[in-house]
Amino acid sequence: MKVKKTARLVYLANVRLPTEKAHGYQICKMCEAFALNGAEVVLLHPYRHQADPQLVGRTVFDYYGIKPIFQVQTLKNLDVVVLNRFILDRIFTPIFFAHALIWGYYAASVARQFRADLYYTRDTTIAYWLVRMGLPTVYEAHVVPNRGQKLLLRKIKRQTSLRLIVVLTSFLRQRFLDMGFSSDQVIVLPDGVDLDLFERLPSKEDCRRRLGLPLDRPIIGYIGRFRTLEMEKGIPELVEAMKDLSSVNGAEPLLLCVGGPMDAVPAYLELARRIGIPQDRLRFVDRVPNTEVPYWIRAFDVALAPFPRTDHYAYFMSPLKLFEYIAAGVPILATDLPSIREVLRHGENAWLVPPSDPKALAEGIRNLLENPDLAERLAQQARKDVRQYTWKRRAAVILRHVLGN
Repeated sequence: MKVKKTARLVYLANVRLPTEKAHGYQICKMCEAFALNGAEVVLLHPYRHQADPQLVGRTVFDYYGIKPIFQVQTLKNLDVVVLNRFILDRIFTPIFFAHALIWGYYAASVARQFRADLYYTRDTTIAYWLVRMGLPTVYEAHVVPNRGQKLLLRKIKRQTSLRLIVVLTSFLRQRFLDMGFSSDQVIVLPDGVDLDLFERLPSKEDCRRRLGLPLDRPIIGYIGRFRTLEMEKGIPELVEAMKDLSSVNGAEPLLLCVGGPMDAVPAYLELARRIGIPQDRLRFVDRVPNTEVPYWIRAFDVALAPFPRTDHYAYFMSPLKLFEYIAAGVPILATDLPSIREVLRHGENAWLVPPSDPKALAEGIRNLLENPDLAERLAQQARKDVRQYTWKRRAAVILRHVLGN
């Protein structure tokens, strides 16, 4: 779908940009995707302190490897996030919410001056002010709203200027229906992938040579942040699974985890030491540029998504890594969670195992390594399925819902 060239979209994000966390990449890829669909896009975000010197002075286009086809403007902001280093979360949380409400009003007021055809945000406080100002708004939800957010959403749910709510899973959609939103207000759209990054990738062996990885060992790999929302994402279970994978097809597998943060690694290495896993069977790599991610995944024999069972992982997430794994044409082993089953199907395009079970992880990994025909069949089917999960298609669906043809 192509939107008329005069259509203007303003995306408002109350986040630090660029950021090493996945939400920054997702926001910028959506801005790029809206622009690729013909919209004129402006991304507004607040000034935030960059503690990491590698991020200072970087643009989102440079950091994420994104086409510079939309505008980015940094708005004034009193950065209260730095206070979180000095005060308890229970004190900081209401301060942050109050600040978000005030900054959201300011940002919405600035955005109103663009007289856009559509306003887009992942932030509840910003959505509240946009809708109250009568601006045509799409709100994208990635988590279940907390008590304060629910209060704001209930105040705007009947407003005609709230054009659409986009959620990641059917379970998150049901939470919004339970809050009183109508079924035609809320659509489910999982996250996506940029297939251009995965076209004409070198062979597995060439990727390993490029990255300095061993050619003679099976590599079972994970890519993405090691923790999210202060929760582990399954790395400890992977380390424990290595105990039952000392040899596969006469070779010693390597567990390769890419994405950081590296301050989590000492605990993983200590766990490995306690259960007798030699350190040379594990390798941890910090975040790599988004344009390099396809080469790392392509180097894997099996790509892993070992999420433990929590409410967030089981019902509300749509991990970017899943779609990147699918696009790379590598067999996927994931834990069998309801949110995962909205994208992956056991025995058809992936191999699913029970969550939080290192032995089940090990058995699943061994099954894929010892049965290359099965692994190849799963990978090829996943590669066929991925075209419905591109960022450009996701943006087109949203624009069609709100602006029509």
